[in-house]
Amino acid sequence: MKKLYCLILALVLNACTLPPGEKTQMHVLLAGSLVIPFDDLEAVFEAKHPDVDVLMDGHGSIQCVRHVTELDELADIVAVADYALIPMLMYETKDPETGQPYATWTLQFATNRLGIAYTPQSAHADEISAENWYEILSRPGVLLGLSDPRFDACGYRGLMLAQLAGSHYGGQDIFADLFGRRFTQPIRVQTRGDVSAILIPEVLQPEKESGLVMRGSSVRLLALLQSGDLDYAFEYESVARQHGLEFLPLPPEIDLSDKTYQDNYERVRVSLDFQRFASVNPEFEGLSIAYGLTIPANAPHPDLAVEFIRFLVGPEGQAIMAENRHPMILPPVADNKDALPTALQALVK
Repeated sequence: MKKLYCLILALVLNACTLPPGEKTQMHVLLAGSLVIPFDDLEAVFEAKHPDVDVLMDGHGSIQCVRHVTELDELADIVAVADYALIPMLMYETKDPETGQPYATWTLQFATNRLGIAYTPQSAHADEISAENWYEILSRPGVLLGLSDPRFDACGYRGLMLAQLAGSHYGGQDIFADLFGRRFTQPIRVQTRGDVSAILIPEVLQPEKESGLVMRGSSVRLLALLQSGDLDYAFEYESVARQHGLEFLPLPPEIDLSDKTYQDNYERVRVSLDFQRFASVNPEFEGLSIAYGLTIPANAPHPDLAVEFIRFLVGPEGQAIMAENRHPMILPPVADNKDALPTALQALVK
């Protein structure tokens, strides 16, 4: 281990001696919940590649994709918290310069679980449990955080969890209790058979004094929790653990973590009830959580992106993700193995 640290230090010192402007900049658009482990990955990768400057750019997952497909931003890697966003929004959208899709493959590489983050100072923190959390979050005066489901996978997954909770806890309308009266324009739920469709309006603004606080990505709620300006927030377990927050695990039947309950998760979906994208009308399905990444077809440095992905899913990358409490999917799963860069094909299932 000492030899490894010495090697990394030597590489870093060597990087510092390079003349300015000679480094290749690799741009990674990533979900906010990946920022901390990917910052650690960046440090080690740059030490191994002193001529490379990795630029990590965190957003809500939907925003990550939009930066490429609608804002014409060049990226070498797009890594999102819901792998389904890549085929939905990048396969179906074509680059006007080439007429080709922005991506043709997705690699599922990590997972997570959704639950409730809080602090010991949160209101009723000494009472909350997996049996009564929805009642605690509905109490007057309790401040609840949700990331914006129009931009962030954690946000629409939080809505899915609340809808699934209703049947799990005996048929109660938990979704209405948590969200039904909190927005200036209500979120509607349409039920057809066993499937519930949650419809998000174009204008999604919490009512004043509603007790609901919304931000563009889930990680932007963390400072509010830590300062006491929020009591609870729907968050991924890895994020809560990384920031030293309390985390309430919820039953696997509703927390979107376990493929065993996939049939149950599929009973709910979220749709944007307006034209959010120029060419796609996205519908987010209830799926077990799987993070996905791809190299956009117009990536400036695709070979370097391949090298970073090999590092991520290799032994060192796995160790860094584990240290950050972020579980991986091993081996990674590809939806279109033939379209993968050759150097990645042997690494996937």
